[in-house]
Amino acid sequence: MSVRCAGFRHSWSPIFGRQGQITISLLSLAEATKIPNFTALSKVLPEWLLHKNELQTLEVVSGTPRVKGNALVRIGASTTNEQLRRWCVKNNKYSYPLNVIMVEMTVGGTNAPICHGAGRRHQTLSDLVRKVEYVDCNGKLQVVDDPRLLCAAAGCFGLMGVITHLTLEFEPMSYALMKPEKIPVLRAIPPPDDMRDDEIPPALRLADWTPEQRAADIAKFEEVATNGYYTEWFWFPYSDLCWVNCWDTTSDPTGTEDYPSNIQTFFMFISQFTMNVLQNATVLNELIKTLHLDEAAVTLISRAAMFALPAWEEPVKTYLPDALHFQRGIQNVRVLDVEVEIPLQPSEADPTKPDYGVVRRAWWDAILSCYEHSNKGCPQRMPLEMRIMGGSDIVMAPQKGNKLGTCAIEVLTLEAARDMWVPYAEEVIGKWLSYRDKEGKRINTRPHWAKQWIEMKVDGRPWVERMKEEDYRVEKEEFKGLLAEIGKKHGWTLKDLKKRFSNDFFDAFYFDNI
Repeated sequence: MSVRCAGFRHSWSPIFGRQGQITISLLSLAEATKIPNFTALSKVLPEWLLHKNELQTLEVVSGTPRVKGNALVRIGASTTNEQLRRWCVKNNKYSYPLNVIMVEMTVGGTNAPICHGAGRRHQTLSDLVRKVEYVDCNGKLQVVDDPRLLCAAAGCFGLMGVITHLTLEFEPMSYALMKPEKIPVLRAIPPPDDMRDDEIPPALRLADWTPEQRAADIAKFEEVATNGYYTEWFWFPYSDLCWVNCWDTTSDPTGTEDYPSNIQTFFMFISQFTMNVLQNATVLNELIKTLHLDEAAVTLISRAAMFALPAWEEPVKTYLPDALHFQRGIQNVRVLDVEVEIPLQPSEADPTKPDYGVVRRAWWDAILSCYEHSNKGCPQRMPLEMRIMGGSDIVMAPQKGNKLGTCAIEVLTLEAARDMWVPYAEEVIGKWLSYRDKEGKRINTRPHWAKQWIEMKVDGRPWVERMKEEDYRVEKEEFKGLLAEIGKKHGWTLKDLKKRFSNDFFDAFYFDNI
């Protein structure tokens, strides 16, 4: 029988085990499957009340980090981001430089599908891995710490075996200077230069926006996107404001505040769970459909979401891990999510610097698509989100080869909109995948491995076919070659991996000729 692992299961792709085969849950079944999930509230609970298992461990270990002054931290694969966050804040000595927003994820879970954070100076979480410990198909505990082999092992989708521990390179603790803003959509990320004014939805237009202001807004966006430590933008459907969460850090701890506070964390937990309850209320959904109130309902959701998000006149200094996980309780609202990674293109004036024309186009193409469907049931009911990040050295990372950085952009909706979601998502994806570089070549835009893509079509055929035949044609052979090299040292073959740790998707994608 085949064996695969699962954590919080916050993935939409076919990354889990075969039906009827063996799944090892890295968490208790209650924690992994029940809603509401109380992981975010562990902040307000004493640690002795929190259940821990054998693979929820954290310790600084000896060794030589790649950057002087950094530290190597050995982490059990079951460790949650909330446990990791608490450990960093409590010790106030070292921190991970990047992470996903959610605290309801395991370290093993964010490693396997090569997850990421934000900031052009940052690669993926898998790029931080310095050692992988795993149990192989023969039941033996093995270690991979060769930097070249880690380019496959540190992002291997669980195909190598059951990962028990990961050693990551942490940086000295720093402190985020958070100053989130709510800015008119036009000014947060100005439309591409070739977009006509009459293409902008009337609700988003600004009568007094001068060419000088537009130029200044473009320059500000590009400066922040290029050099900011953390760079993220949210737009909720039909809102005339964009929530901008971009900030830098300092090594000075003076005046550090706890954010979010216990009260704020509890409010986030309640609001997320309430949203999930409402989207599953059959009577309410039927009423909205009958009265054709889809756009009004989505607008109300957006206004409530924007109201809940902070905007401050002065920066708030908080621990870096707290700022990275600024939103808590996300696990409690069920959504659908499509994300792509678009390589930043070189500037004509200076090829060593990124040009953001394609980024602005991707952002506004998504906004226009949302408005075009406002009278078609409003399939997008959650935000458009964009983060600027770096490239990656991990072989199967969608960011690999993006030397100037990556635009990680996604659209989400509520689970209740599932019936109308795929055609809409395919329309948005079709635009994002159509972009070409200055030479007319298609930009190598690829999906996030943990998000939705298996059910999507592009250019009239399954997206996964393009991924296999074009997007990862070279990388998947390199990946298999490195795995085979590891196997030769550890006493197993690719055929053994197919038999023990694969599933139907990975059989077809990697092991079709084995």
